[in-house]
Amino acid sequence: MEIGFMLLPRSLEETRAAAVLGERLGFAWISAADSPTVYQDSYLHQLEIARAAPSVKVGPMVSHVVARHPVIVGNQLATLNEFTGGRAIGTLATGNSAARGLGMKPARLSDLEQATTAIEGYWRGEGGAYRDSAIPPSGIRRRGCPLLIAADGQHGAELAGRAGDGLLYGGTMAPAVRRRRLAAARARDPRRPAWIAPTASLREAIDDVRDDLGAMVIAMANRAMRGDLDERGVPPEVQADVLEMRRVYDYGYHADNTRPRNTGLVSPRLTAHLIESLCVWGDEDRWAATLDALEADGWSGVMLILGQGEQPPVVEALGERLRRLGRLRPR
Repeated sequence: MEIGFMLLPRSLEETRAAAVLGERLGFAWISAADSPTVYQDSYLHQLEIARAAPSVKVGPMVSHVVARHPVIVGNQLATLNEFTGGRAIGTLATGNSAARGLGMKPARLSDLEQATTAIEGYWRGEGGAYRDSAIPPSGIRRRGCPLLIAADGQHGAELAGRAGDGLLYGGTMAPAVRRRRLAAARARDPRRPAWIAPTASLREAIDDVRDDLGAMVIAMANRAMRGDLDERGVPPEVQADVLEMRRVYDYGYHADNTRPRNTGLVSPRLTAHLIESLCVWGDEDRWAATLDALEADGWSGVMLILGQGEQPPVVEALGERLRRLGRLRPR
């Protein structure tokens, strides 16, 4: 089971430092968040990661087809894959902050499936259709990359089982739910890649984890806790809190722990539930048990989502813990 991490692209200097540390510590995939209402451009930061860490996989967390047409996403991914000598991993989702933050609706799953087909056709030079537009056939073959479908719900996981090249799951860690998602993504092919993406903290008490990660955990919940809340493992006693969080969430402060406005919008009981269900946290024994359980499920990799104010020290501390747990081998 491989381990990667997603950083927040706030400055090239910070991204470069985190990438150098991540490669040295043995992480397999280093990603940059794709949320342009708050952060710098994800793809430019991915290129900087690729330059600073020339042996790791790179790719966005996650691309979308709302503010960007599929031909733009396909072109960016193919160009990144050529620049990196084949180290790119693509991800594609319906869009949360990139859509809702602009007052736009996320894409439908049917749009996402059509976009995936269009991108793959574009890479082959055959072109493709998306909604009321068409990518013309060019005869130019581009160097495509693995394309994971990012999903939180069951229908999205089923889509990942038949479109693209696998699943990136960012929903609740509740065992029954995550295993349903994994089974759906592998219903047709048990070898299909499937990554799970929780937030990560080394703090050992709920209140300390909230202070460490606060805004990022709320951001994940605002995306992941939609649709059928019962099916997604949200206890009845906090469902009203989830609906209120979604109503008042401010995308101008999305996932930004340096400006934690959104952390004050949720109740303490919801905060505790979010940390328990969306985060890997606690002491080494707790981390070891969580990672062992994910490996026993059969996940291909774990993509740790960083939300801390200073990222390079967190990367170093996470890497050292994972080395002690036998999960990373320093380069």
